[in-house]
Amino acid sequence: MLLHNANIISFQNGFDNSKYDSLFIEKNTIKAIGSYNDLKPLIHPQTQIVDMLGKTIMPSFNDTHIHVWKVGNLKTFMLDLRGVKSLDEMLTMLETYLAQNPQHQWITARGFNEADFKDGKIPTKKDLDKISTTTPIYVIRTCAHIAVCNSKALEICGITKNTISPLGGMIYTGEDGQPNGQFAETALGLITKHIPPYSKADLKIMIHAATKQLHKYGITAATDPAVDPVLLDTYYQMHQQNQLGIRLNAFPIILPDGSESPYPIPDYFSSDMFKVNTVKFFSDGGLSGKTASLKRPYKNSADKGVLRLKREQYKKLAFNAIDKGFGIATHAIGDNAIEFVLGVYKELYQANSAFINRIEHLGLPDKTHLEAMQAYHIATSMQTVFISELGRNFIKYLDDDYLKNCYPVKSVLAHKILVALSSDAPVVKNINPFKGVEAAVFRKDDEGNVIAKDENISVAEALKLYTTNAAILSKDTQTGSLAEGNFADFIVVNNNPLLADLKSIKVEKTFFNGDCVYNASSIA
Repeated sequence: MLLHNANIISFQNGFDNSKYDSLFIEKNTIKAIGSYNDLKPLIHPQTQIVDMLGKTIMPSFNDTHIHVWKVGNLKTFMLDLRGVKSLDEMLTMLETYLAQNPQHQWITARGFNEADFKDGKIPTKKDLDKISTTTPIYVIRTCAHIAVCNSKALEICGITKNTISPLGGMIYTGEDGQPNGQFAETALGLITKHIPPYSKADLKIMIHAATKQLHKYGITAATDPAVDPVLLDTYYQMHQQNQLGIRLNAFPIILPDGSESPYPIPDYFSSDMFKVNTVKFFSDGGLSGKTASLKRPYKNSADKGVLRLKREQYKKLAFNAIDKGFGIATHAIGDNAIEFVLGVYKELYQANSAFINRIEHLGLPDKTHLEAMQAYHIATSMQTVFISELGRNFIKYLDDDYLKNCYPVKSVLAHKILVALSSDAPVVKNINPFKGVEAAVFRKDDEGNVIAKDENISVAEALKLYTTNAAILSKDTQTGSLAEGNFADFIVVNNNPLLADLKSIKVEKTFFNGDCVYNASSIA
């Protein structure tokens, strides 16, 4: 295939799109880039010649932190509550869903954000008991670090006032001293282990649904950063059967919620389509639900969040993983959690400097943290899109000093730290990378409030963090830029994102391995 008369955003160093307007694709690879006249000798009778009419071609996106199967779950087996604006609206949706799905042993849902509710309160078992006292109901907050269940679920799980909260978790109680149905962090495992697990067939349905959604937004590579053994085996099966549909990097989780017994560390694996090269830990929760571990209390609160890990166990398991060839990725958002993780990463680096370990999210690092990350070659995947959808929470819960340093991408780049941007969906509903780029550039939440304005970066920088940097972070050597020899993973967009209003940019076509996997014009 020869695509010509295009505006090419290559992200190659020194690339001049005033001279080169054509791509020649052979099988799944970019064979050549140049002018139309330069590439004409490559044309043969089977070559498909496409006049791009000046449309922009750029590398497809790599979301380096997205829970792929969970994105698909909200389109298949779980009720999506993201965007609900009141408790009444949430309860009505749950009631309707229960009526439509009487066969479900459990009703599960995800996505509420109490900051959107008039009273700003997280629901309790009393609220969910209005829907049913005979069918167990489990509703996850949008961040997935807090959940609430009804009385029937508490009964099934044997949760009483005598149940002790696990390390790094919280069972909340009401005025009567009884569990009120709210759980946080590792305590969620006390409930989830009683919910019937999804089969591999179910998981494949979810993954296919998610992949279709990713293609729509020009995403052809992703990292699923919390994969349990059953999901990992499912991904392996799909890879072997050529069913993944994206380049996938799976991070096995080592410590499951509600248990201090780790999963076995799996074997290292790496191919062009599927990688298992990094293991995952959680050190704290999220800012939007006040469970990220801070040094100072949340605004108008004595709460400082939750630190989930025991240092010695964490260090031991991390060293075990490195011995098997794995890098380490640790969820750390609050400044206290970041400092905790850096203490262990320093020891890992001193023992073996060959590994580039990651901090996921990096919500509130200070200058000393960034200096340590630079010194110990620590990378990060950050989510500026949080500013858009969760900025209201940040403004409500963080003091001014925290707020002005929230998700400081510009400072991270200034310290020459390897950083990529990502979505962490389904924590956010909008997985469109251009939305994340917009947030990185303008630093505005969906209500127009500006957060940490001095941490803004340019459109070109933000696009590179979703493409070139993402490929480096993912250890994908043949993606992230349009260059000869790279895989033919690219998108066609309606306008040039370096010049046009980002809100106007739409993906018209997504190509993966040389094949068109999404075409907006063919969607009814």
